[in-house]
This record gives sequence, C-alpha cells and structure tokens, in this order.
Amino acid sequence: MSQTTFAQQVLNDIHDFLNQNTKVFANERDLQMNLAVYLKSVKHYDIEVEYHVPSGVIDTLLPQTLPERCTYYPWLQPNSDKPQEMYVDIVVSNGEEYVPIELKYKKKELRGDVELFGQNMGTGVILKGDGAHDFGRYGFWKDARRTELLVKSFEKVKNGIVLFVTNDESYKTSSTTDTNSEHLAMGEGTGTYHKGTNCCWPFNPLMTDSYKSCPNFKLEYEHDVNWNEYTFERFSFYCAEVLV
Repeated sequence: MSQTTFAQQVLNDIHDFLNQNTKVFANERDLQMNLAVYLKSVKHYDIEVEYHVPSGVIDTLLPQTLPERCTYYPWLQPNSDKPQEMYVDIVVSNGEEYVPIELKYKKKELRGDVELFGQNMGTGVILKGDGAHDFGRYGFWKDARRTELLVKSFEKVKNGIVLFVTNDESYKTSSTTDTNSEHLAMGEGTGTYHKGTNCCWPFNPLMTDSYKSCPNFKLEYEHDVNWNEYTFERFSFYCAEVLV
C-alpha cells in the first residue's frame, strides 16, 4: 500500500520514540500515553487519544447484506446485531490528513531490579506474562482490519499504522504450538506471512465464548510485517509494524 509523506513522518517519529525510550512500559496504556505525549511534543500535528467512532457511524459504513457485513466488520455488541463502537488508541492530524495508530503490547514475564518511588526494592517481577499468543495475534490483525475500514471510508484517512510491541520473541516466528498459528502468523516479511483477501482467522464455533469475541474476518489488502528490535532498560523488546 502506498504511503503518504505525512504517514511516513508519523512513522519516523514513532521510530524515534522507540529508539529514545529508556523505560519498560508497565502495560498497554502506559505505552499509549507515553507515545501520545512524545508525538504531541513534536508539535507538527495534533493528537487525540481514544478517538471515538460510534457504533451508529460504523453501521453506515458497512454493506447492507449480512455476508458482506460479516466480512467487513463482524464484531458486534453483546446480544445485538449492531456493530461494536471503535476507540482508536491515537489519532494524529496535520489538519489535512489523519493517521490512526493502533497499539498492542504483549508481555512475557520479566524479572529484574524493581524500583518504586525512587527506591530500589531488589530483584523481582517487573512484568507479568500475558500468555494466550493466539489471541494476541488475533488482536493485532483485528486492529489491522478495523484500520482498513477507516482508510477506505474516510477521505482524509490515507494511511493507518498498527504497532505490536512485545518482549516475547516467539511472536516473530510461525514455529509455535498455538492451535491457530497458521491463520494468525505475523512473522517478518511476506510469503506465508503475507496477508490478503483470502485469509481469515477461524476459532472453533464450539468454543462459544471465544468464537463470539473472536469471529472470523478477512483483510481487504495485503500487508507486510516489519519487525525492529529495541532496548528498554537493558532488556530486548520487539516491535512489529503494519502500514494500512
């Protein structure tokens, strides 16, 4: 997918943020707020956090026939045929163009020196592990699909950016015991990791709760996954990015 000059500027600023960062983020909200503050400090665009796209607006963007609607946006409100509303993690704008940014932050357990209120508390758990790699991958591609809808529907949204930050290197490969890995792979580059119009991510319908929260979907465009490595407080973290 072609990339505008503004989207490239935003992506360059994100790379600068990750290269300059010196802290281990406690959770996804911590990453979101620190990135938003950094982008705001750059001063060449406006920032909004948790940008709200109401359910009613999403409803008007979807095809009217049920099969097409499910392909476009299968995530519904509980016990309803109405689509879920959307909260975009960060939206940046220069007045003429908007770039939505979606974030995922998945962790494996990390131990090291724990510092609280400026005091070293000794060695302990810095980050608790998240596990559930298949759901982590699903969430990443769900964000890509939701961003595709915004790019296709709004004239001033030319590109979107989906970021996946983790200290778990296993996300970078397809060698995994996760049941749905073949559908959810997000390794470096293209080939088996190159997503396209014929790809979908099925969860077993017999697993009722999982299937309702993670319905099948398809991506409309093809996307390359680019991984970069960063060092936060001497620990290695990895960031996957997809341009939509």
